[in-house]
Amino acid sequence: MPCIACGERKMINTLTSLTLPYIGRAMQTTYVCGSCGFKHSDLIILENKGPTRFELSVESARALDSKIVRSNSGTIRIPEIGTNIEPGTASECFITNVEGVLNRISDVVSLVKMDAEQDVYERCERLLERIDRMKEGNEPFHLVVEDPYGNSAIIGKDVSVTELDENQARLLQTGETTFDISSGGPGGFMNTGPKRQ
Repeated sequence: MPCIACGERKMINTLTSLTLPYIGRAMQTTYVCGSCGFKHSDLIILENKGPTRFELSVESARALDSKIVRSNSGTIRIPEIGTNIEPGTASECFITNVEGVLNRISDVVSLVKMDAEQDVYERCERLLERIDRMKEGNEPFHLVVEDPYGNSAIIGKDVSVTELDENQARLLQTGETTFDISSGGPGGFMNTGPKRQ
């Protein structure tokens, strides 16, 4: 198979079946180019547990240690700072903690700030200051994880778990892209699964 980085036909694909804590049955795909060393891994979750919302009120530094399991169909929200981490076609699974989620958000805001106009730069600075206070346990906030397939979670004390109904689940992004070869449309391309209408 040709490498997407260098074009040489030295790309090797490996599939590994796994059973992971918090996630369940999964398939890991790994692509490695023997020529340029390009590597890409992805985790495909093979189980669906039903649409679910997890909510955590983070009111102290102790709650920052709560585990966050985000599947490639999971959405993470922090309403107080207007942050939504939604799945896309290149979404990856990860397991971290609340502080790790805040660090990921800080990294993105820092990148935006680098090339921003003055007003956006100042908003980024204020947001980074708030995130620092959150990481220190000095500013309370809520962390919400939603997944139309139930493969994401918050694991810790005082976590609220709610089953989502079909209408709520339909509004969530899934990050899925499929090809429907039975449709007569151009290229037969369409997004499927629960998605924002």
